[in-house]
Amino acid sequence: MSDNIPQEKLYDLQIIHQMCRGNHDQVEKMVAVFIIEVSKTIGDIESALSEKDFSRIKNLAHKVKPTLNYFGTVSLEKEVIEVESLLSKDFNINELQSKIATISDISKKVVDQLKSHFNL
Repeated sequence: MSDNIPQEKLYDLQIIHQMCRGNHDQVEKMVAVFIIEVSKTIGDIESALSEKDFSRIKNLAHKVKPTLNYFGTVSLEKEVIEVESLLSKDFNINELQSKIATISDISKKVVDQLKSHFNL
């Protein structure tokens, strides 16, 4: 298998382009803020997991969902919704750890793709 095979685009900036009325500079600024904020939030979720602060994980997951929606990160948003749902009932810690690892992995790929697309 070759590394030259393009990977699936994990974001869709259609909503952001509409919000910015097609202003590329504004879109780029929003993408830069998204990269910083999502990276921080995912790091906070990982920290909360290591501290077993499940309430904080749920709050952070809930807080980041709209942003993920605006940036069309469907696979990432789906995993975050699943974590939030998982924390609403009795849950298996291993399943939660696995979901958060998946969120971390997808978010890094989204950030890498956005950085590459916008030369950030």
